[in-house]
Formats: sequence, structure tokens, C-alpha cells
Amino acid sequence: MVAIQDPELLIEETEPGDEEEAQNIRYEIMSFPTDFTVKVMHEKWASSQLVIPDYQRRYVWNIRQASRLIESFLLGLPIPQVFLFREHSNPTLYVVDGHQRLSTIARYYDGQFSTTREFRLTGVNSPWENKSYTELSENDRTTLDDATLRSIVIRQILPNDNTSVYQIFERLNTGGTQLNPMEIRRVIFRKAANKLLDRLNDNSDWRKLIGTAEPDPRYRDVEVVLRVLALSENRGNYRKPMKKFITDYMEILDNLDDEHIEHIEHKFKTACTMVRAQLGEKPFHLRQRLNLAALDAVMASTVELVDSINPDLATAYEGLQVDKEFIETVTHNTSDVSVLQERLKLARCAFTA
Repeated sequence: MVAIQDPELLIEETEPGDEEEAQNIRYEIMSFPTDFTVKVMHEKWASSQLVIPDYQRRYVWNIRQASRLIESFLLGLPIPQVFLFREHSNPTLYVVDGHQRLSTIARYYDGQFSTTREFRLTGVNSPWENKSYTELSENDRTTLDDATLRSIVIRQILPNDNTSVYQIFERLNTGGTQLNPMEIRRVIFRKAANKLLDRLNDNSDWRKLIGTAEPDPRYRDVEVVLRVLALSENRGNYRKPMKKFITDYMEILDNLDDEHIEHIEHKFKTACTMVRAQLGEKPFHLRQRLNLAALDAVMASTVELVDSINPDLATAYEGLQVDKEFIETVTHNTSDVSVLQERLKLARCAFTA
């Protein structure tokens, strides 16, 4: 199998890619255009009714790009529409596409391009060059305030969840470096899940187990944490594709109460400490690369059984590594339901006290 090429994290490919696991889910979506004025957009931003999700891809426009957008509004030129997602029974609008445009509007109205730079228009027509919002003439401020930005508001009717926003975001953001599944999840889920996963991914024992000192810049190690939690908590409901299974679990995780979150965190950290102490560093690099199937079998089982675990994990894992049936389940078609359930069963039997 070919490995994912990354100087920090090399993962052995033992399961189909996303394209091979394509879904055929049909959605019923309601969408409608809304012409918010620029001023209303800023007011919604300022009152947290309009939210850029907790997503680490930063504001990347430079001052000239941002100034040209504001100038386009002042000139009356059309601006590409933005896409906003509204959840069931939640009036908040989450930005699916339009992060840079909406952030630029907010920064100009607030007067700060960055923490160290005031937002003055740069590289624009002379009437507006070097002017902040408050320095525009009254007529120009009115023109900017009243300019409209076409917004497409999306609501999912069926199925009764928010899974379509994942598909929408993935398809809208196809230019440049395409977002991977975990980056998209970080757009969709904003509350407990991202914070918990980041904390667990920073755990020193976990980092030694996966063999990288620093977090992966594109969150693939965070995705592995999510995979372990999903299989430890929800393995009985596993269905292909793996991508959808762990996305569905992240929605569950995002809505758990604090007590449940603390319980999951305790189990995961305890499991990492136990596995690291007995199996050493990089125990799941079976062929010089991180084997996700071996990792998820051992880690998900250890997390699940953490209070009743076999005290001799090292001997149990050595037995699995020479078990032909287990080796088969971690090297071929590892996302198939029967293969995954079989390796989890073998691991649980080996690790049960």
C-alpha cells in the first residue's frame, strides 16, 4: 500500500479513500436568498448572530485585497454571494463560504486590520485612499452601509440532522488546497468536541504512541483521536464509510454534557498512559508507518475496558501481533464492517482481564 506522504505523520493506507467509500445519501434542503446590507452584516457579526465557526484556517487576505472589497461596495460593483447555514431551532447563522469577505467587513467597521495595524484603505481610488470607516464622507458611509451582500441561507430539512453542511462546505471549498475531512469537521462543530479533541491530542503519552512530537498542521492526528473515541463509545453502530461514522460521532460528542466529556477524557488519558508504559513508543508502526487499524483496535478496546483491563497488555499485544487472523484484519480492507468488528473483538478478548 502507498503511504500518505508527510514529513511529520506517515500513515499506512489499509482502507479505501473517500472516493471509494462515496455515499449516496439524499437530502432535502431549503435555501433562500437574503440581501443583507453591509451594515446589518456587521451588526450581526458584532452581536454573535453571524459566526465564523471555530476553524483554524486564518484570515489570509492582505490589506490590498481587503481594501479592494470595500472599494467594490463603494463603487456599487457586485460581490460574490456568501453561504450561511442555519441549524434547526437556532437563529445563529454559521458561515459556510465567505469567511474572508465577512471578516474584512467586520475589520473595516471596527477599524482594525490586525492587532497591530489600523484598517485604512490601501491601493484604491484617490477619494478613499488611506481612509478608515469613520473618515469616509457621510455619503460614502451611507453608500457602504446600504450596499447589499447576497447571502444564500441554507437549512436542512431531511435527514433530521446537520450532515449536509459537511457536504456543502466540501464542495464549495475546492480551490487551492482542498480541505480534508477533519478540517471540515472543525468548521461544522464548534463547542465541546474541538476543545476536547485538541486537549487529548496534546497528551504527551498519545504523542509518543503515534510517534510525532508536534501536532499535525492539518489535524490528521486529531482525526485519529476522534476515530478511537468513536469506536470505543459507539463501535456497535459502525457502518461504512469511516468518514461518515466518525463525523456522526463528533456531532454526538459536540452535544455531551461536561460530566460525560470529563469521563471520556479521563478514560482516554488513562488508556494512553497504560499503553505507553507497557508497549513503549510507536507500537502501532507495524511497517515503519502508523497502522490505523492496529491502533484503533488496541486503543479503542483499552479505552472501553480501562477499568477492567488485562494488567499484562504487553503479552496480550505480542499475542495479537502473531495472530494471523488479527494481522489480516489490520492489513486489508480495514474499514469493512466485518473486518473492523473482528479485529475489535480479537483485541477486546486479548485485553479483558
